[in-house]
Amino acid sequence: MATAGVGIAKPNNLATQGVDTGLLRQAWSNMIYLESLQQEPLFDSSMFKEEIKAGDKPRSLPMNKIVLDVTPTGQNAKANRKVTLQFLRSLEGTGRFGNQETLLGNEEQMRLKYAQFYSNDWAHAVSGESYGIDFRELSATQIYDHIRPLLAQWLGELRGYYYRAAILETRSPNLAKSPLSLARPLNPNWYLPGTAAASQPAYSATAATLENNVGAALNAATATDTVFNVRRMLSLGDYLQEKYIKPLMINGKECYVLMLHPDEVRYNLDPSRDDSWAKYWVDAASLSDADKVIPGTIGMVGGRIICVRDQRCPTLTLSGTSADYTLTPGYLLPGRNEGRTTGVTANVHFNANYVLGEHALGHYTSELPHYEEQKDEYGKYYGVAYAGAFGCALVNWDVDTPTDTSIQSEGTFICPTQRS
Repeated sequence: MATAGVGIAKPNNLATQGVDTGLLRQAWSNMIYLESLQQEPLFDSSMFKEEIKAGDKPRSLPMNKIVLDVTPTGQNAKANRKVTLQFLRSLEGTGRFGNQETLLGNEEQMRLKYAQFYSNDWAHAVSGESYGIDFRELSATQIYDHIRPLLAQWLGELRGYYYRAAILETRSPNLAKSPLSLARPLNPNWYLPGTAAASQPAYSATAATLENNVGAALNAATATDTVFNVRRMLSLGDYLQEKYIKPLMINGKECYVLMLHPDEVRYNLDPSRDDSWAKYWVDAASLSDADKVIPGTIGMVGGRIICVRDQRCPTLTLSGTSADYTLTPGYLLPGRNEGRTTGVTANVHFNANYVLGEHALGHYTSELPHYEEQKDEYGKYYGVAYAGAFGCALVNWDVDTPTDTSIQSEGTFICPTQRS
């Protein structure tokens, strides 16, 4: 007969049973938190984004919108990578007056303006498991259930990066990939605070020449020149109006939105600076109204420059020598992947602040986001991909033909300032 109690006592951990430590299970919290970058309260806001349909009929432009969101319809619904839309231009004839004038032979012709919108593929995939000890160890935390939400979040962060890349370099990076393989020249419109109007970078249709013109202007400016203060804000407003940049109507005022790097905001809110905004606000009473419309608003200057902090504002690094300058942009990429410069060398590192006006950007989605799944090893391993096709680009108007021969960019300006 067995001795009483023998076999009843049990070891209370795996190690005492002689199990190899490599098989020991590590406990995890059942609560999983998703990390996310700052959302896009401006670019994705319905207040400043208007859906327009691709089609054959001329259309009036939507008013007070920063982003034109193009969606395909009809024959354009089958994932076309490029669409050209036509819009009606305003009448500019002088008219006829008095009772002795004739209309016959003095008519004004209807005119159109054209804009091209591009779309290219994007995709991202994440691997997972569906059974096995590794899967079961993590199943309590439901980690694999978050693959799709994380991919959707990644796309939101990618879109924010692409908006800013298009502002600075004309088009989002995916449009440079095959089969489109589009060039990405610098934004054609530049304003350096502290630089005289006659010395601002001159536009050139040749990308290398434009880059050299901007590089020469940045190299010539001193560190104290290339910063913003209230006086230069007022000058910026006049300069934008002279260049026919289209303002937004916000609370009854024609306004431009100036997106500022956090460094620039911090520098200008320093009350120890004699020329800082902290010393005095121009139209400071307008702050509450603007803040209701655009989150992150710091204030309004001169009744028309709304200053907004952009946590993902790009940077610029200048390299090279005269007639061979190179500007290297830096962006905050998805997943807190910091690609911006942190340097503060004078005439080398700059914050790429930018102005947004009406019809600044085009966003064209030719294939809606969707999930694809692949399984291997009888379903043990699998991958989930998120794919679609879209593109972001400056809205460049062709005012004579649909073939990019006379281009006008009326919605953005780059305003670099010295990093501090």
